[in-house]
Amino acid sequence: MRPIIILTIVGILSATLLAVVEDLTREPIAVAKEQMKRKAIEQIFPFTFDSLNTVTTEQTTFYEAYNQDNTLEGIAVETSTEEGYSGLIEILLGVSPEQKILGYKVLYHRETPGLGDKIDKPKFKEQFKERTLENTNWTVKKDGGDIDELTAATISSKAVANAVVKGLEYINEQYPKSSVE
Repeated sequence: MRPIIILTIVGILSATLLAVVEDLTREPIAVAKEQMKRKAIEQIFPFTFDSLNTVTTEQTTFYEAYNQDNTLEGIAVETSTEEGYSGLIEILLGVSPEQKILGYKVLYHRETPGLGDKIDKPKFKEQFKERTLENTNWTVKKDGGDIDELTAATISSKAVANAVVKGLEYINEQYPKSSVE
């Protein structure tokens, strides 16, 4: 009976300690994630913005970047795909008010080091700039499209193109402004 009581007390103390630690770290972790997201947004836009407005919908979150004259300079959107070689790829896509791609930042992936992880390299990312839903065949060149696939990482290349298209569609269909300025 005594070992059961001791194990019960240890279990209760452990659970209590874990709950306290989780409670103490929840807010600092959330703040750190927001700072990382802000830094990612700053990296995808080729301009400096003065204010950032967050708009959340059922599907995703949009970030509106405004200049000092309160003019919309860019829109960023969180998007993802499960079609990566190793599963989930999350990106933050930035576009101009005319919905031309300004850039993207990979927020999360588990693609193969040295192959698929090149989806976050400038040489690969550069090909997406200035593209829109309408002016691009979003399949890889191997399949007759416009996207240069990474050598030995075609699946990762297709997945990024898929996530970019998804982000453009979110902006086109769900961006809560009646018309993009």
